[in-house]
Amino acid sequence: MGLLGLLGQRNGHKPLFDDLCQYHKLDRKIKLLLNRIIQKYQLLQPVDIFIDSTLLDRALNDEEFTESADDLRELIKIWFES
Repeated sequence: MGLLGLLGQRNGHKPLFDDLCQYHKLDRKIKLLLNRIIQKYQLLQPVDIFIDSTLLDRALNDEEFTESADDLRELIKIWFES
């Protein structure tokens, strides 16, 4: 049995990601945006998006996320510039 199996169901990347979204009071729109970024850049550790500002910067400069530029700037400001 792997380590995650020993620790219980709530442990792992997805539950931690969900917990961090809840902690930061992210709405559905922002959670979907973060999930799109995670999928696009094939992040092995989805929670990295909460601690690595370069991921949001990269998305900010990606044409695929142009419509979300204001949201990305706000997240960068709140999480990494305060």
